[in-house]
Amino acid sequence: MNRRVTSTEEILEVALLIAKKEGVDKLSIRKLASACGIAVGSVYNYYPDKEALVTALAENFWNHIFSDQDKLYRQGMGFTQFLEWYYSYLYTKMSPYDSSWIRELDGKIPSEKTVELFMQILRQDKDINQSIWNMEFQPENFCKYVFTNVMALLQSGESNCRFFIYLLENLLYEK
Repeated sequence: MNRRVTSTEEILEVALLIAKKEGVDKLSIRKLASACGIAVGSVYNYYPDKEALVTALAENFWNHIFSDQDKLYRQGMGFTQFLEWYYSYLYTKMSPYDSSWIRELDGKIPSEKTVELFMQILRQDKDINQSIWNMEFQPENFCKYVFTNVMALLQSGESNCRFFIYLLENLLYEK
């Protein structure tokens, strides 16, 4: 028996439950319609195809994961100290999900806001050796690289990023 679905949010919540339980790759329009108790055609009124559904799911997922990231920074915190806290925060927020979510939603990770946050904190860290920057090695590219590596560590299931932090500390700070 079909029931009336009142919003895209409700359909997205059910899609998230299916994807969380079975994986994003197992999510289908037919399975979603059945779980919502609506006709398959009704789902297409909200999402024209699976790609649009997965895009909406990814946006919702990453917005949840990154929702409070800008509240982690404390005045005077160094870049690598922030990064270690940030990684722990992401690891905890992603713990209910399989690490394959990063791979399955790759290409849909909204990195711009995070890279800008990294840039802001990098600029505020007065202990960074400024002589390391040059035409090839610029802060923005460095922050993109750091974000990519954080995501790779999360995807591999690493519980911490201590080794990565060690490398960054040796690169950024004069000893």
